[in-house]
Amino acid sequence: MTEPNRAADVHTHFLPAEVLAFLQREPRIQATLERRAPDKEPFLTVEGRWSFELKRTFVDFEAFAGAYRRAGIGLALVSPLPQLFVYHLPAEIGAQVAEVYNDALRDLLAPHRERFRPLATLPLADPVAAARELERRMDEGFVGAIVGPGVGEALIGDEAFWPVWEVADARRAVLFLHPLLHADPRAARLMLPNLVGVPWETTLAASHLVLSGLLDRYPGARVLLAHGGGFLPYQIGRIEQGYDVWPQVRGRLQDRPTAYLRRMFYDNVLWSDAALQCLIDVVGAGRVLAGSDFPFDLSAWPPRPGADVSVLVGNGERKGRSS
Repeated sequence: MTEPNRAADVHTHFLPAEVLAFLQREPRIQATLERRAPDKEPFLTVEGRWSFELKRTFVDFEAFAGAYRRAGIGLALVSPLPQLFVYHLPAEIGAQVAEVYNDALRDLLAPHRERFRPLATLPLADPVAAARELERRMDEGFVGAIVGPGVGEALIGDEAFWPVWEVADARRAVLFLHPLLHADPRAARLMLPNLVGVPWETTLAASHLVLSGLLDRYPGARVLLAHGGGFLPYQIGRIEQGYDVWPQVRGRLQDRPTAYLRRMFYDNVLWSDAALQCLIDVVGAGRVLAGSDFPFDLSAWPPRPGADVSVLVGNGERKGRSS
């Protein structure tokens, strides 16, 4: 069982050796390793776009776990890399990536489940297969899954993805909404895809979850938003005003927009006391959890304290099917 109020991290990523080996032998996925500077680890580039330094802590579990031990963090939810969502590739490739990645995380973390609990990756290009994968991994003790904002022009809250939400609702699974880099060509400069595009993607997808009424339809799903919810908490006043003015905004909702923000969870990867206080003021301190985005360059390490993680994952024991 987890200990109440111990230090935690709900937002961290790891790449098992089996997955890296799979990428290097799988010709249908463009993945390259390139050393760019003598004082840097090799950079992993996926599909010609998502390039990052593959630090030792991404791939060496002893180094990864050691960092958590030294920081005094007792529980971390370990996510696959968003660069490997591969939703844009044929669905069968996504299914294979999910199987390899989830099997590797399951086996790697099994001896350490009291301190490191896995989130699955799902083949969202085939929502029915994704729902089956989530069900399977919940049976294996995963706490839920990391999911992107959507597939192509479809958002994660669209009806096409309801099979995934049905499983998440029944199993009280965590769905960790994590963005990919923004593709707007106007932002392709000055690191804007990461600095602004990443929180924008979260903002768009999470706003749709709120306004679509999906959170009323699937109240058992535990939605966790990366990077403090993007820009959504800061702009909730505009959405509230739209609710008051436009019937088409409030037509699908049983409550005011702010009430739905208070049903979701948020990491505190914000680097700003003022921004964090704004988030807490809007959603409540009990919904803001410690996160780091470790080991990426823009990690908030070590994570600053947040609410008791048991509000998200319960007491740490394996969850069964809801009655």
